[in-house]
Amino acid sequence: MKATNHDSFKLECRQIKSEMTYELRKKVLWPHIKNDDYSLESDTANETFHLGVYLKKKIISIGTFVKEQNDKIDYTKQYRLRAMATSNETRGKGAGRLLIEMSLELLKKKEIDILWCSSRINAVGFYHSLGMIEIPKLYFIKNIGYHKTMYIELKKWKK
Repeated sequence: MKATNHDSFKLECRQIKSEMTYELRKKVLWPHIKNDDYSLESDTANETFHLGVYLKKKIISIGTFVKEQNDKIDYTKQYRLRAMATSNETRGKGAGRLLIEMSLELLKKKEIDILWCSSRINAVGFYHSLGMIEIPKLYFIKNIGYHKTMYIELKKWKK
C-alpha cells in the first residue's frame, strides 16, 4: 500500500481484484459497451496486477498492468498500463499520480525496464507530467478516439 495525505483528504493505493475495476471502466472509459463485460482478456494472466486508489473507502482511480511487449520500444522487459481511469469528480487530486508511482515502484522490484501505454489524446499531458515520452504517431481506436503510445524508462524515473 502507498498513501498520500492532503490537507482535507487521504488517498491510499493498493492492489485490487480485476472485478473491482469494472465500475470505473464502465463510467469513465467504456460507456459505449452494452453487454456489461468490462473485463480484459489479460485481467487474469499470472503476471497481471491491478491497482486502485481509495478515497474514504471508495475506489476513485484504477489501472491494470500487463506484461506485454511493444515492438516500437526497444527494451526486453516491458509492462503495459491498460484501462487507467480516475473518476470525473476526483480528477486533479493526485490519485492518478499516486497510482502510477506505486506501479513504478512495484515494476522496479520486478526489474522491468519500461512501462508503456496507449494514451488518449486528452491524457497525454498527464503522462508527460510523470516523465513519459510519446511516440509521435497518432492512431484511432474505434468508439474511443485518437491515441498515442507513451512510455517511461524505469531507471530514469524519479518522484
